[in-house]
Amino acid sequence: HYYITNNLSMSRRMGGFTAQQRYLFDLRGFLILRNIIPSEDLNAAKEAISANLHKFHERKGALRNSRLEAFQGDHVKGRLDCGTMLSWDKPHCDIFRKFLVIPQVIPLMNELCGKGYRLDHLPLTIIQYKEAEGFDLHGGNVDENGQWMQDLSYDCRYGKISCNLLNVAIPLDKTESGDGGFVILPGSHKANFPIPPEIAECDKLEENNYLLNLALNPGDVLIFTEAATHGAFPWRGASESRRTVFYRFCPPNFAYGRGYFEKNAELAKELTEQQSVVLQPPFVPRLNRLHLEDDGSVGTTVRSEMKLDYDRQVFDSEYF
Repeated sequence: HYYITNNLSMSRRMGGFTAQQRYLFDLRGFLILRNIIPSEDLNAAKEAISANLHKFHERKGALRNSRLEAFQGDHVKGRLDCGTMLSWDKPHCDIFRKFLVIPQVIPLMNELCGKGYRLDHLPLTIIQYKEAEGFDLHGGNVDENGQWMQDLSYDCRYGKISCNLLNVAIPLDKTESGDGGFVILPGSHKANFPIPPEIAECDKLEENNYLLNLALNPGDVLIFTEAATHGAFPWRGASESRRTVFYRFCPPNFAYGRGYFEKNAELAKELTEQQSVVLQPPFVPRLNRLHLEDDGSVGTTVRSEMKLDYDRQVFDSEYF
């Protein structure tokens, strides 16, 4: 079972967050849950990756994620990607399916994306070997022309946070600050101007006191809004590689990717009820959408039979 080591007695809990966690997430655009993934689950994920290395693809040539020197690494090795973990042969798929529903993450997702939140992109596992390229800074509240990026947007109104695309990252290798790997520009999820080139290029890292290279341990879970500008430096840590699993989620009636249409309906037949709930297609909760309650149980918002019957008469369909 997953477990919580955080001492919550010092902060009053409101919804999924403590008051302190909510304040820091709104301020910085990310939150780290420390030591909530058990070692046996981490080992299962590592073993599954090792058994399926042949399914990873290296980013080469025009597919490389790094254009700027600070992110290039040795200019040879590209990042390795795989997004088919949920369909790997058993038992290797099981741990990645389990990661769909992490008990400590559920109440936070309900607060950030709303009940009925859904997996958007298909999950992605990445591997960076020593001096492999990182990823230029990307994401953000506005694009290079200063236009609002609604697809990634973060908003907070009347005390309610809303994230249109939220990333849940599970690191499998230890990262110290300065090792490379994931970096984020805290507060950029609220930026109103494009990122200046001298910041985006990171060409004077010794003077860089605004970009954070987060220290992460196996067992931690990093949650960040895609509206925050982020990226990755080349890997220079103690371990041979940096392996991270990413799950990206949207509000119930919002979609960024479209992989759910081809993959999720068939896959849901093999999952637990809780896991399949987060694979639903996008539609508003009031149309009989299943959702996860904060305690992990499955609930639903019920549309009255009278309205359903009327919809059938008007639209010749169960729902409009």
